[in-house]
Amino acid sequence: MTTEPAVRDVLTQTDAEARAAAISNVSYDLALDLTKGAPRYRGDATIRFDHTGDGPTFLDHTGADIVTLEVNGTPVASPDWNGHRLTLAADLLAAQNTVHIVYENEYDHTGDGFHQFVDPEDGEEYLYSNFEPYSSHKLFPGFDQPDIKATYAVSVTAPADWEVIANYPEASRETLDDGRIRHDFERTASFSTYLFALVCGPYHAFRDQHGDVALGFFARKSLVPHVDEEELFEITKQGLDFYAEFFNYPYPFGKYDQIFVPEFNAGAMENVGAVTFAEVFVFRDPPTDNQRLNRGEVILHEMAHMWFGDLVTMRWWNDLWLNESFATYMSYLALVSATRFDSAWQTFNAGMKNWAYRQDQLITTHPIAGEVADTDQTFLNFDGITYGKGAAVIKQLVATIGLDGFRNGMRTYFERHAFGNTTLAQFLDALEAGARSVGDERDLHAWAELWLETASLNTLAATWEADGERISALSLAQTAPEDYPTLRPHTVEVALARDEDGTVAIEAIPAVIEEATAAVDEAIGKATPEFVFPNYNDHGFAKIALDEASLDFVRARLEDIDDPLLRQLIWQSLWNMVRDQQLRSTDYLTLAGAKIVTETDQELVDSTIATMSASIGRYVPEDQKAAAAHAAFELAWQALNNVSDPDLQIIWARALFGLALSEADIEHCGQLADGTLSVPGLTVDQDMRWSVAERYVAYGLPGAQARIEDERERDPSDRGQRQVLLAEVAVPDAAVKEEAWNKFLGDGYGSLHLTGAAMGGFHWWVQQDLLAPYTERFFEVITDVFERFENEPASQFFGRLFPTRVDQSVLDRSQSLLATLEGDRLPLLQRKLRETNDDLERALKCRAFAASGAA
Repeated sequence: MTTEPAVRDVLTQTDAEARAAAISNVSYDLALDLTKGAPRYRGDATIRFDHTGDGPTFLDHTGADIVTLEVNGTPVASPDWNGHRLTLAADLLAAQNTVHIVYENEYDHTGDGFHQFVDPEDGEEYLYSNFEPYSSHKLFPGFDQPDIKATYAVSVTAPADWEVIANYPEASRETLDDGRIRHDFERTASFSTYLFALVCGPYHAFRDQHGDVALGFFARKSLVPHVDEEELFEITKQGLDFYAEFFNYPYPFGKYDQIFVPEFNAGAMENVGAVTFAEVFVFRDPPTDNQRLNRGEVILHEMAHMWFGDLVTMRWWNDLWLNESFATYMSYLALVSATRFDSAWQTFNAGMKNWAYRQDQLITTHPIAGEVADTDQTFLNFDGITYGKGAAVIKQLVATIGLDGFRNGMRTYFERHAFGNTTLAQFLDALEAGARSVGDERDLHAWAELWLETASLNTLAATWEADGERISALSLAQTAPEDYPTLRPHTVEVALARDEDGTVAIEAIPAVIEEATAAVDEAIGKATPEFVFPNYNDHGFAKIALDEASLDFVRARLEDIDDPLLRQLIWQSLWNMVRDQQLRSTDYLTLAGAKIVTETDQELVDSTIATMSASIGRYVPEDQKAAAAHAAFELAWQALNNVSDPDLQIIWARALFGLALSEADIEHCGQLADGTLSVPGLTVDQDMRWSVAERYVAYGLPGAQARIEDERERDPSDRGQRQVLLAEVAVPDAAVKEEAWNKFLGDGYGSLHLTGAAMGGFHWWVQQDLLAPYTERFFEVITDVFERFENEPASQFFGRLFPTRVDQSVLDRSQSLLATLEGDRLPLLQRKLRETNDDLERALKCRAFAASGAA
């Protein structure tokens, strides 16, 4: 029995709520039969559940063939199956039910479902699952929604040389007559289907033990030399100890495995007891300490989910933010509290909060907690508001009720709701109990209405008056955008800075503003400041407006401020001024260039280079772009030759290669890669080598193809495979572009990641004339792409192939397409068009502002 998918694979909240009301007490017995090198696998699923009501119900199931189907012992010869939804007729159902399905399915190659990958270095095959929010039914039929939790007994027959990793420990194994091994796993505790995991293949295992928790890290054989297991296990153990104490609840799922998997779409996924990570966290080239910090954050983020998300799970995807915001906040708290990475809040500001500030100022801004009508809309909310703003608001909440109150609230939450599903209201009830435990009686539901259920952000500013050398009055003011006029309560610290014998002295004053203005009486009598910053230590989520005196001080003395987090916050404010057309992009580059070469903080250097690069790419007028890029390239070359810190050398070298937009600068980098030009202590890593080789191709420089061949021989890995594809598409030839374009619209290059790599070679600034026809061609096909492709491939097509020219004609064409998409037609495409148009309009305004010469 075979059927072709005929409808879009989506689950609505309405259908999910109705099904959850009728279904309970679910268990799965799954047997999977895997053969090396096969395009398909076979599954045998027995699903037991209780059912109430008189109507039918349905299982989610996307597959190739249903071989047999029995419901309560009755064979069903012609299943009511549309390729995604398997309806169970009412007359087949009872109060207690057993459904038995034998099925076959093809492996997935998009990073979701049950993904198959073949290592180009050694030909080995690797499989892994990835299901959030709605893909477990691509591996096995079931009730694929977060509030129908179940237990799972899993049996997997696989080649003898494969590791087989599931959510719970292996109970037994048996070698079969054909040499394969059947692995039987312990029945699990109850958890949601999207957290189910199965990872198979000849992975190399690194094992350790922490108390009664068995630990494992797994990586492909070809990556084993790059796995730094000592640090990975150290952070894992530190995190397990920190969370168990903070939540007063031990790790709840027995063993804890972490697997680096190929062609992974996200950074990581919090599967119960079997967390999957993108292989970018296996450092093939020497990493900076900041890269190690960021990897540590991801490890601790996924670990936090074992409690918040896995042990206690949101009822529906409208509370996705509860999962992600909480895990993000807790991961940074764990970093500064339990690991050597005590500067992590600065990284949080540079990464997560900057992401959140940008997202919250787009036309598509939305409340942290909002409505999600179906699983496709869930896909829209994996964004900077869900992760970054939500975490920043939790940080603001902790500043408001105190860390002890927050900790006590979380302990109450897990005590009340372990292995269950919750809503925002239940989360807030637990936090209120925690706040009351430390004497805070505030209504957190009212607080949450302002912070979690309204969109956009406020701007905070400080004004003060002085009587001689002392402050006579200081006040805070907050404003809101006209379209989102909400004023919110902000608990902050105000930094008062002044010169004392050549050093910058800072005094912090606590303050609360709930209305449009608030007096800060504690500042009265303090020494008159030269600089005031009303978000010291970064407790607040708000843009900060610098007054003229403070701005003058920053221009003159920013590098003299000892506190790197405060310097980071100031740079963030300056960057927001560029984006808001209050500071010209060209002036920002001049200011940043003068100060960044003397900066020694890795995070600040890294993040400031990123904003300088973004300015050059989008906000500098087109006729000044080449000169600005070369000036920044020269700055990077100067800094690279002057720094002695190895990590700063790596950061500046990466910047140098990234800023090479002219033939001369590319050839300069080529000389570095060839060794005819050198910097003491610097090793040009493989990523840098690929970068310059690809630029040689895109610019049509002599020796380009020879460089690609040399790098292919040097790097025969899957990374090298992807880079070769990128280089093939980068060739400045109309026929090459045409062939690639047709492949993008057809079957691609074998997998989503290989196709994405090829797409990465399509657009080049130097090829704008060659690529001009593809502006209209993009808009002609993009609607069809979103109608035909799944969410991830469609999003990749849009993100990599949207026209890169900052031009009014591109904006006009994009807006005209958006106008044709009425109602709820293709909501993901509508959102991407709105956000891209918003970014493009901002870029055009920033360029015009810079070109105007306005002060």
